[in-house]
Amino acid sequence: MEFQFANARLNIATQCVIINERSTQLDDRAFLLINYLLQRRPQVCSHAELVKLLWPNTVVSDWSLPKLVSDLRSQLNRAGLQQNCIVTVRGQGYRFAPAIEVTEHQATGSLIGAMGSSDPSAMTTQPMQMMSVREHNALPARYWLPVLVIACLCFVGLMTHSTEQAPVLRHGEPLDAIGRILWVDDNPQNNLQEKRYFERHHIGVYPVRTTEEALLLLQMYEYNLIISDMGRAQEPLAGLKLLQQLRANGDQTPYYFYTLIDSAEMLQIIENSGGQGVATKRPQLYGKILSHFATKNIDLSD
Repeated sequence: MEFQFANARLNIATQCVIINERSTQLDDRAFLLINYLLQRRPQVCSHAELVKLLWPNTVVSDWSLPKLVSDLRSQLNRAGLQQNCIVTVRGQGYRFAPAIEVTEHQATGSLIGAMGSSDPSAMTTQPMQMMSVREHNALPARYWLPVLVIACLCFVGLMTHSTEQAPVLRHGEPLDAIGRILWVDDNPQNNLQEKRYFERHHIGVYPVRTTEEALLLLQMYEYNLIISDMGRAQEPLAGLKLLQQLRANGDQTPYYFYTLIDSAEMLQIIENSGGQGVATKRPQLYGKILSHFATKNIDLSD
């Protein structure tokens, strides 16, 4: 069985994507992802649904799925895929690109084996036809056994999803949250008191340590604003570079720095780059951040 989409074919039996007549092998998790999205098209598959399918009975981080999607996209692009086949539906999940036409047919090699043809070129000139049940059963086990195993795995995943409520992976968002903050800092333990303060005001705080993690989460969720440090690891201007990258991509999410900056020149650079401001102390940070939310009885003390 194969799915044809854009300039590619996904072979179910071999877990390969064939692009420009060159075969690219997918690992098990990447194959399950693209095959599942194809089967569910054009439906949007939620983040929790896909995590439960791909990492059953396992607790994973919020960016495990976005990273898998990003890696799969990169692999397909390197292989020569002309269109992005996996679309991010922000705040919901992923789906197979509805603009891409998908056709389903039996792989040419399987048809030749089933029909006993001695002239492969004659077979490829005929329209692809679905095999009958009798023809399918005549195939050697090496053809249909992998398909049967994959079908069973997909069925178990669907049944499990329909009977059990998938866990929602969060970093501690209040049930009655009025908004979200993405907090980028390679030492999140330094901000625990500030995090608890915002959560008391019903604001979810999502801490990440790196620019890469921040960009992955920004693909998945809507955030009211971003708080960032300035230097991370061996990069003294990591926070500024993230701000400039977001603005260059058209992302205008309010962006604040929480760090000690006493240079007028640096403050001007932040303003020119599209940043909203800098806070150096807790009360100053609380005032700037809470001004973005419709909160009442604001107490700026700890």
